[in-house]
Amino acid sequence: MKLWPRVQILWPLLFLLAGCSGNRDLKVSPSAPHAKVEQAQGEAESSKGDLFVLLPEPNGEAGSIRVANAGGSQILDKPGDMTRVEDFNRPPIAPRLLDEKGVASIFGDALLAQPDLSPRFVSFTLWFESDRTKFANGSKETLSEILTTVEIRKPKEIHIVGHTDRVGTDSHNLKLSSRRANFVRDFLTSKGVKSSVLFVSFQGESRPFVYTEDEVAEPLNRRVEVMIR
Repeated sequence: MKLWPRVQILWPLLFLLAGCSGNRDLKVSPSAPHAKVEQAQGEAESSKGDLFVLLPEPNGEAGSIRVANAGGSQILDKPGDMTRVEDFNRPPIAPRLLDEKGVASIFGDALLAQPDLSPRFVSFTLWFESDRTKFANGSKETLSEILTTVEIRKPKEIHIVGHTDRVGTDSHNLKLSSRRANFVRDFLTSKGVKSSVLFVSFQGESRPFVYTEDEVAEPLNRRVEVMIR
């Protein structure tokens, strides 16, 4: 049986960030372990390296991901886009489209084995202005979606998690992420959501959506994630 090097499925939205279409970075390390899967029909036997494929959500949206290593990077921004890192010191190969047949031949068994999480939770992300608890553009519409979802699902748990970018000290950002999370909690309770189902936590700058160096302002990291179970 012929074997591939590591193959990675890049789901466009993490389970904490459903509904967000911003760019995300994936940095490839030369020391990563290699899992192996059967080679897909039609792929060259000489194919080598790590394969990355961007798969869409059920609604067809995919967002985008930047695959980067020491040699450079490539952007995957269309459903089915794929790239391969053949040499850690050279850029990933130019993206090309992997059609539905190709996706099924490589990932069919893995996709069938994925649990259906849609009945379990739904997630939203609210964005904030820099160093403030004021919502950024687009978040007010998301709040309406959250309230509608709460009304329909009548959840027993709503988890609210605050985050910041890396501008400022760790202690300042921890407090800021707390204020943002509690700001969202207070908004929901003001709209009739029971406080007993709300669970608030905050991460400061420790869990960025997009990795940056210290003191870099990154709008995608200034957020509160709301998970409705």
